[in-house]
Amino acid sequence: MTTKNHQSAASVRIGQEIRIGQEIRLGQEIREISWNDSLIHRLEIHHNTVDYSSYQGGTVHMISSGVNYLRPPSVILRSIAEDARDWKYINCYCGPLGESILRSGALVYEESIKGSPLDAPVDAALTVGAAEGVRLSFDFLRRVRGAEKVLVAGPQYSIVHQTILSAGLTFREVFASRDGVFLPGPAEIEAALDASGATVLFLSEPNNPSGEQHSAEEFDEIVRILKERGAHLVLDKVSADFAAHPDVQVLNYGAALDRHDYWHRTLVVDGLAKRRAVSGLRFGYAMGSPEFIEFIENQRFGGCPPLVAVSGIARDLAYSAHLRRQQLGAGGVSEALWRRFKGLNDASRELLAVSDTSEVEEYRLELRDMYQTIADNRRFAQQNLPPRQLAATPLHAGFNYLACIPVPDADPLAFGRRLYDEVRVSCFPLACFTADTGLASAKSPAGANWLRITCASDRPVFEGQIEALRTFLADHA
Repeated sequence: MTTKNHQSAASVRIGQEIRIGQEIRLGQEIREISWNDSLIHRLEIHHNTVDYSSYQGGTVHMISSGVNYLRPPSVILRSIAEDARDWKYINCYCGPLGESILRSGALVYEESIKGSPLDAPVDAALTVGAAEGVRLSFDFLRRVRGAEKVLVAGPQYSIVHQTILSAGLTFREVFASRDGVFLPGPAEIEAALDASGATVLFLSEPNNPSGEQHSAEEFDEIVRILKERGAHLVLDKVSADFAAHPDVQVLNYGAALDRHDYWHRTLVVDGLAKRRAVSGLRFGYAMGSPEFIEFIENQRFGGCPPLVAVSGIARDLAYSAHLRRQQLGAGGVSEALWRRFKGLNDASRELLAVSDTSEVEEYRLELRDMYQTIADNRRFAQQNLPPRQLAATPLHAGFNYLACIPVPDADPLAFGRRLYDEVRVSCFPLACFTADTGLASAKSPAGANWLRITCASDRPVFEGQIEALRTFLADHA
């Protein structure tokens, strides 16, 4: 079937609600989406968000762009400048899995999040942004593991839906049944898996766009449920991060995979592009079983991921891992990983071991400041949007959350266009992050819409965005 995401809330079919032990909100099966007719595409065309000259001129308030506009860490900026001065590095070529020090750095970082040796049979491959990692994951599951149906937990950015369908799979979405909550819990996921017949679960932790994240106990239960059914997990943790800041919560997903011995059925997608404000560099990585990495290598033969700022990205991974180990009171990189890095040269090994800590404190402070700005912006929105904010989701990590706002138009397309036309606010309602738009309408109170709010902008820019939204809401109170 073809879904029409731009239909009004009154005309769309409500997402199917079924009872299996408890009520769950399970969307219809999606086999095809007409992207040119979709809500998110039509709003993007109307907003013309690619017109960066307008944005820089302060005329467009990109309040839910989903892009981190804060200052990148100095180690990455210096690396970009070095590559520009000695431009031969821009023309370097690497193998289809990517530069070896970056692959190694990704594994070092992932081990630090787990806080124990990463000795499972897993490897990493670099990808052109996280989007390619998602695409490769679903291609692998369809072509190698024979998967056919996917369960998507909670609202998601449209690339997820697009890549599932392009791989030849179908999917259904499941939302939490509780008011004001979007990410379904373990029991809801279990019921939806059984009802849909899906053999793959897609999770983003924390969820994009809602900012919600499962607890360690909930995630452990989800892995147990998947293992009981022999299902696969595609885990997108692009918005997850370690940062020395009290508002950031790290989900130790690796501990659950260790306990349940479930690495072989888990595909992990991550990247630095958005959380380090370098989306244009398109740096991502995928991690999984040797069979998955071999599949990527065969798909990529003759090509390679980007290589600009290799030194800075490697340092970012190594310094993040070092700071995380310090926080946990842990030692250095495990011997299990060092044995796998025997092909690295001495300089690369020293970098990953963080033998020179002269830059680390500068890096730590920059990370702290970045997340402090995000936290301050979140608090500013919470203080200034009420009483015109009916509810909001938490922000465990990343920089996006959902705010429930009263709107003059129930139809999300009409509302999005009106918001842009009157006050130049580019903002995406919840229906942009669903394929079965009935799920969004069922979660939205009468006369209100859930909007994604992105907090990763410099404070004056963010204040201007919130003020423009407030002005619009006041005019239509």
